[in-house]
Amino acid sequence: MTKLPVIGILGIGVIGSALAHGFATADPPYPLLLSSLDKRNMTALASSFPERITLATDNQQMLDRADWVILAIPPAQSESILRSLRFRPDHKVINLLADKSLEQIAEWIGPTALLAHMVPLSFVSQHFGPIVVYPRSQELIRLMAPLGEIIVAGSPLQVHVFQSITGLMASFDTLLDYIVHWAGDQGVEELSAKAYATSFFGALCKQAAQATAERLHELAGEMTPGGINAMVKRHLEEHNSLKNWIEALNPVMARLAAAKK
Repeated sequence: MTKLPVIGILGIGVIGSALAHGFATADPPYPLLLSSLDKRNMTALASSFPERITLATDNQQMLDRADWVILAIPPAQSESILRSLRFRPDHKVINLLADKSLEQIAEWIGPTALLAHMVPLSFVSQHFGPIVVYPRSQELIRLMAPLGEIIVAGSPLQVHVFQSITGLMASFDTLLDYIVHWAGDQGVEELSAKAYATSFFGALCKQAAQATAERLHELAGEMTPGGINAMVKRHLEEHNSLKNWIEALNPVMARLAAAKK
């Protein structure tokens, strides 16, 4: 039986923890090695999955024992941390730092067998949602496929675009929260309101995912003249409420692009 490679995760914050949980509950059963300043998160994960997760005594020990290394450390500390470590030429490194280019990372860590950028989201802990990778690597795609839907970016610019879209997460959840509370104000029990709202938007997303880009554009315009969909859309457009979502992405895109120059 072929020995599975060891996946090392450097930094166990929100995304690092989600990745660790996702790998620990997926097949194949890759052995995981964690290193982080956040000892509480690491200890909790190791306690939950003792057969899969080992805690490194320090960052260098994790590197020495790992085959894959996922960089999930705080961006502000990234250069000092990475320059202090010794990476091997056979390491396969995945960069999660949104504001650091692959060229910057390569300068800090030296030559490695693979260096790729990845944009995972917290959904990976439950094995769903998009995972952006750049550049295309079949090894990386095989590694991450059990944790979600792989989206291969064609350029660093496309990575910026996908990263910018992730900035809508909190706003979308806030919209859902507002809708649930509005329904509650109308006398609907909260659990029922949440069940309906999440199922409704989930169905819309599923329908859109199955449609072509042209069909999605058609769906955006499908409504009965004078009906409630037309009424709501007209109100939102009159208040620029739809375009505001898109306009909010422009400064995010500018920030990400400027940070990597």
